[in-house]
Amino acid sequence: MPTILVTFALRQEGASFERRLIQRIPKYGSIFGRFDSQEVAVAWLGIGARNEERFKSTLTGFRPELVINSGFAGAVRTLLEPGDFVLAENYSSAELVKRLDKRCAFAARGRFACVDTVADSAAKIRLNAEGSILAVEMESAPVAEICHELSVPLLSAKMISDRQDEEIPKVFLGKGIRQKKDILEAVAFAGRMIVLRRKLADRVVELIRALSTAAESSA
Repeated sequence: MPTILVTFALRQEGASFERRLIQRIPKYGSIFGRFDSQEVAVAWLGIGARNEERFKSTLTGFRPELVINSGFAGAVRTLLEPGDFVLAENYSSAELVKRLDKRCAFAARGRFACVDTVADSAAKIRLNAEGSILAVEMESAPVAEICHELSVPLLSAKMISDRQDEEIPKVFLGKGIRQKKDILEAVAFAGRMIVLRRKLADRVVELIRALSTAAESSA
């Protein structure tokens, strides 16, 4: 069965998913293994997926059937909560979205905004005012461009890490700790992310199974 390549910005985002794979080995600067009978590779893009040549090399090495670009995103829509799994229809291949149909339940489907820097609450509120934006993140646009260039189908599906009115704690953005509340916010957010990484692994597993089932049904 052809390989599915799952990408995350950072290795820690996909660590829980990576542990689900059996017979794991390093390959093409990534991790290759199996889940059920499906061959799966896991690669890390870096924040913003700026090393395009490395990603192209990974794609040409594995020659995957499809790419799942996952990880975390910030909510732009007000009703989205941390832990919601959302699909970026504007960065996903139409044929894969159609293949999924209702086999995999997303909290929402819609447009992602891909930005160059981490969006604070003010930026997310501005995006919401523009209308029709679901979530904001930093990798989907360059990943989609490269996948299109190399004719590799793509699904971009991410988990919400922060609400529209929340911001990523300053310590995680390299801004240091200035007051006690910075420590408290960082500890609370770190605890949240431990839980969400496990939940993300569950949802990516569900997504792979849904894609595999859909492929078998259409064979």
